Amino acid sequence: MMPPELGRMALGWAAFLVLGAGVLLLTLTPGTPEFVVTLFTLFLGLFLGLIVVAGVVWTRRRTKREDGQQ
Repeated sequence: MMPPELGRMALGWAAFLVLGAGVLLLTLTPGTPEFVVTLFTLFLGLFLGLIVVAGVVWTRRRTKREDGQQ
């Protein structure tokens, strides 16, 4: 089970990566190495956010299922 603090921290990092990379992408020239690294960072942040949201949904469903069986 994932502690809520860990989920909040990971979601904060994901938001930081997505917002930071999104703003930087608006200022960089496509095709440059900086653009590619920033695009990779954006996808990494989105992936991290997806993992956190999936973990929260999975944990809540598991908890509801366990509470219903008792």
